[in-house]
Amino acid sequence: MPQSDLRQAYEAAVAALGDEVAAMLADGASEEQAARLAVARRNLLKQQWRDHTPPEVLARIEARSLAQYGHVLGPTVEQLRAAGKSWREILRSAAKPGGGPGHW
Repeated sequence: MPQSDLRQAYEAAVAALGDEVAAMLADGASEEQAARLAVARRNLLKQQWRDHTPPEVLARIEARSLAQYGHVLGPTVEQLRAAGKSWREILRSAAKPGGGPGHW
C-alpha cells in the first residue's frame, strides 16, 4: 500500500474512534472510562499501522515520540492529565489524527 494510502486509512480508523467514544458515553460510560479506552485503542491502531510503515519512516516517528514523551507510542493518559488535559480533551485528541508526513 502506498504511504499516502496508508496514512489515509490510519486517519480514517482514528476518526472512527470518535463514534466509538460517543457510543460509550451514550451508554453511560464516564468521560474517564471512555478516555482511557480511547487512548488504549488509539495506541493499538498506532502499533497496527506502524507495522506497515517503512522502517526508515518508522524510525523517525518513534524517535520523535520517544524524545517528546518517553514512549514510542506517544503520551500516556497519566502524562496527558499531568499536562492539564481534561478527560473531554483527551477523548477529542484520541479521535483526531495528528502529524502526517511533514510531521515526521
